[in-house]
Amino acid sequence: MVKDLSVLASKEGYRLEQVRGGRKETALLRFRHRIFREELRWVPVSVDGLDRDEYDGFSENLGVFVNQRVVGSVRMTPGHQRFMIEKEFSALLPAGWSLRKGADCAEVTRFAVEADQRGRRLEPAAMLLYHCLYRWAELNHVRWMYFVVEPPFYRRLARMGFPIFPIGEAKPLDGGVVSQAAYFDWRHAKPEFIRWLRQAVEYPVAIQAQSHASGYWH
Repeated sequence: MVKDLSVLASKEGYRLEQVRGGRKETALLRFRHRIFREELRWVPVSVDGLDRDEYDGFSENLGVFVNQRVVGSVRMTPGHQRFMIEKEFSALLPAGWSLRKGADCAEVTRFAVEADQRGRRLEPAAMLLYHCLYRWAELNHVRWMYFVVEPPFYRRLARMGFPIFPIGEAKPLDGGVVSQAAYFDWRHAKPEFIRWLRQAVEYPVAIQAQSHASGYWH
């Protein structure tokens, strides 16, 4: 698994950390519960107020913290493990489409960023998570990274320059949310895009003129 991503931090005091048990894991799972179960209602509400499932047992959970408060989350599942896109989201895969698995593959789930009082995402947290996607793939020698998003956020990622490719057509899932299966192929990432990612972590204010689409990944 990844060595160390906690070095990712912004000048505003936001920092990315790997979460492995303890109070920070509880805080991260409560944050996910509020976003994915209470607000979005993509998953049933849990009695303990924590968003936990079978994938947490073999995935890498990361959170964005500011003043000990969780303001962002992402979960990385390595390619030798089962993906949600193979089970919960398999309806989004076209008939006969072959899903790559193995050490050079991974899946992204539970991607979320806190919003401010005006409903706008906390941009420093978002930039840390965007950079985390690339950096995690680089450290783990991952080329293909799978995920499921809503179409507006797919288009946002494409506009930003991510090496994104669709898998089939967008369809409504069981909860009625129209979703798109897709993947990154990091070999197609342009050098200028990688430089922009790094600069955006250091100077997130410079990119706030871009769209503030919500940006949640199943």
